[in-house]
Amino acid sequence: MTAVGTLSLTRPVRASLEFRDVGGQTHLMGQHTPHPFHITRPFRHVTDPQGMATLYLQSSSGGLYGDDDLGLTVRLGEGAAAHVTTQASTIVHDARDRAGAQQDVLLEVGPGGWLEYLPDPAILMTGARLNNRVSARLGEGARLIMADAQLSHDPGGDGRPFGRLDNVVAVTGPQGPLMLDRFGLEGADWLARTGGARCSGMVVAAGADEAGPAMLAAVDALPGLYAGLSVFPDRGLGLLRFLARDGVALSRALSAAWTAARVALTGASPHARRK
Repeated sequence: MTAVGTLSLTRPVRASLEFRDVGGQTHLMGQHTPHPFHITRPFRHVTDPQGMATLYLQSSSGGLYGDDDLGLTVRLGEGAAAHVTTQASTIVHDARDRAGAQQDVLLEVGPGGWLEYLPDPAILMTGARLNNRVSARLGEGARLIMADAQLSHDPGGDGRPFGRLDNVVAVTGPQGPLMLDRFGLEGADWLARTGGARCSGMVVAAGADEAGPAMLAAVDALPGLYAGLSVFPDRGLGLLRFLARDGVALSRALSAAWTAARVALTGASPHARRK
């Protein structure tokens, strides 16, 4: 994933998490989390789907840097259920004339599995360059609630945007591809392309398209947002995309969409995950 004509100074780092259902309870049965990856101990909430384990991803490096090359695989066995989130937003630092950070996430959900992959937004600092790819592979009857979001931040307030964002989100089901969303954008064009909104995000409900209308209704009630919904019943897919004026509105939208999806699918409101 390194850009043509550039040389990465960092050794690629690959992490993995494996969840399995054991007697109706999901357990973390395998983990490989080299620096800068770090995780919390899994825990549970009584309002979650049967046996669901919650796990927080953490970083020991303070964010993504100019030539980082990181990969994460989250794998769920048949019937397993997991909620994977982050402790906080990921800061993407100034690339400082280097190739830019590479981040590749692979989500594999076995038959009948349920994965909620809901990381906090990436904060694109002045000069940051990020090549981000999230790919999901779903087994028969699997469900996935997945978020992907970015926030443009100019801490000096002097009009110096991030460098570039290349973003890909792909979902594949048992019968083949379900969606492919990708874009590339220079930081200098961000505000013009978003109508002045500093934040962008999406929430995907795969294997659970019935959650789509509830997600849209939830975010439509929030200030500072412009949202749209695409539903593909033949693919079991609901895709909510939105622009937000600031990080507060973005965080509220992500939380509201997830909560609405959970209620639509289970009838129960999820327990808030403290950050």
